[in-house]
Amino acid sequence: MQAISAIQLLDLIQSRRTCYQFASADTDPVAEEALLLCLEAAIWAPNHKLTQPWRFWQLKGQTRNHLAEIYAHNRAKKKATDHCDYECIYHKALDKFARIPEIILVGQVLAEEATTRKEDYAACCCAIQNFQLMAWGQQIGVQWSTGPILQDPRTYELLAIDSADIELIGALYIGRLKEPCNPVPARRKPVEAVFAQLD
Repeated sequence: MQAISAIQLLDLIQSRRTCYQFASADTDPVAEEALLLCLEAAIWAPNHKLTQPWRFWQLKGQTRNHLAEIYAHNRAKKKATDHCDYECIYHKALDKFARIPEIILVGQVLAEEATTRKEDYAACCCAIQNFQLMAWGQQIGVQWSTGPILQDPRTYELLAIDSADIELIGALYIGRLKEPCNPVPARRKPVEAVFAQLD
């Protein structure tokens, strides 16, 4: 395997963007092998005491259709107006959800001890970042959402999990890049503004 240089790695990290629009799954689908590579990268995230607290669900078929209904209900309940009522928003949300090529939900196994839970959440966030970087390196876009479907009891029922044991922390909306993918230049404070050297 050819090693990636430090500059190439930094460029990958700096170039990654959150994507909200994707190429059509009909004409430019995300290969299963590409998704599995992203998951392989995810599970190599650092995790204290090797707790490996992450869990992943790829949603297909009827499971995805049921989640679309949960998504649309939450959107319509929150965004309905006189101009566009519940039914109007609901059907727009269903259409929007249907256009997302791939969906993976991410959960955190909840440890009993508070400090371990905090460490495990950090580990799951690292796993998601690994996933996103591996996706970006394959010309695949990802939006990491923390929307209301992750708190909805119906989502937990759909996955057959108990919210006391596993907490959903992310919905990854995934698809091939549709140019431009959030082309606005990203801004960060310079390292000097957030870093101190203490003697």
